[in-house]
Amino acid sequence: MDEDSRIQLEQAAISVKNAVFSNIPVVGGILDEVLFEHRNRVKQERLNRFVEEFKKYLRSMGSCDIDQKHLKSEEFGDIFESILRRVVNTASEEKVHRFKKILLNEMEHTYESDFKETFLDIAFRINEDQIQILKHFWNVKDGCESEDNSEQRVVDGEGAETSLKYKANLLGFDEAMYLFYVQDLISKSLLLDEAIALFGGRTKPYINLRITPFGEEFLRFIEGSPDQ
Repeated sequence: MDEDSRIQLEQAAISVKNAVFSNIPVVGGILDEVLFEHRNRVKQERLNRFVEEFKKYLRSMGSCDIDQKHLKSEEFGDIFESILRRVVNTASEEKVHRFKKILLNEMEHTYESDFKETFLDIAFRINEDQIQILKHFWNVKDGCESEDNSEQRVVDGEGAETSLKYKANLLGFDEAMYLFYVQDLISKSLLLDEAIALFGGRTKPYINLRITPFGEEFLRFIEGSPDQ
């Protein structure tokens, strides 16, 4: 969409908004204030705060190897814009911090992937607890692969015990919350339910879980992967 078309579209949206709210007695002006003027101020404040905090974040990281040429590229401009678009739409401090880290990673080392936008969407939609669960299964996978007969241990069910009880009950979450978190991670292709993959659903679900290659790539993206 060119600039003229974008401006015309914005003006049309404003005209429609004015026509709709002007016909609503009493609350029309209030809705206009809440849905448009107030939201615009909130987003602008979030954007300003993110920029200022990112400056502080960069200073706190000390000297970092930033690819100056990459900063001028269209690719970096695209992901920078994508991150800002998500930052202004969240009030979560942990997600804002996550996006700061992703942006810094991109400045230091370009992550090559066709799934960057998908990863940004996932980073926006899941919380820090789910990321910790995902990291747990990544660590469990690395631990299993360093030992002999890891595949047989999964089939025999020992992997299930490792996955489920590696830390305190359900990784410290109550059962309902844990099940919600892992179901959501499975739905996003970040975790795999081995009960379905290996046993055709004949065993209890959400017991023998594994991180997927897609899940590993997601973690490398949000954490930074200098050896990619």
